[in-house]
Amino acid sequence: MKRISVFAIVFLLLLLVLGIAPMASADPSGRDKPKPSQVIRLIERVQAVSFQDAAPPGPGLGDRLIFTSDLFDGEDNQVGRDGADCVILRIDSSAPPEKQQIVQCVITVELFSKGQLTFQGLAQGTENFFAVTGGTGNFRTARGEAFAKDIVPLVEAEITITLFDDGH
Repeated sequence: MKRISVFAIVFLLLLLVLGIAPMASADPSGRDKPKPSQVIRLIERVQAVSFQDAAPPGPGLGDRLIFTSDLFDGEDNQVGRDGADCVILRIDSSAPPEKQQIVQCVITVELFSKGQLTFQGLAQGTENFFAVTGGTGNFRTARGEAFAKDIVPLVEAEITITLFDDGH
């Protein structure tokens, strides 16, 4: 009798573990991770840059970096343009030089004849994610994120925009 009880307990524990393991790996919200509905890959080439230095002179809180760029597809066709306004929010002098400034950026991307997408987020260094905050035209219900990776800072960058269906 004792042998059957131990076997039954081990069997029940095994069922319990096997039943919980798949649930533990699922999204805690009860939904599976959404699959991208669209991925847009662009090359950004900066056309004009302005750095507005607030007092005191030198990098500091409130300084602004404003730039505009042309956007190209993988075949080097111009497919749009963008503009960004980034404000320095924090200086971290303990970080490596390329990561000392933390900026808040608001970016608008216009893809010719398709509409506009807006992005916002904190940036530090040469690789950053930004949240999609809205859109127009074909992108009016857009949600997702953009990843920007500098090839040459303030000259050229790779941009990957990942959009998700809105569920409707």
